[in-house]
Amino acid sequence: MKSSDRNSKFLLTHREREVFELLVQDKTTRDIAGQLFISEKTVRNHISNVMYFETHKRNSL
Repeated sequence: MKSSDRNSKFLLTHREREVFELLVQDKTTRDIAGQLFISEKTVRNHISNVMYFETHKRNSL
């Protein structure tokens, strides 16, 4: 993940937001991968990045 992505207004990349939005719609990793034309491993990486960001953001408050 590029540091410039983290310095953006939204803090998450566009793709991370897409994955997260589908995840909260109760989509499976396989569903998300198929819909976004990416691998399931890439979906899991995006989910990990979002979770890492949320964990570290809360710890820094």
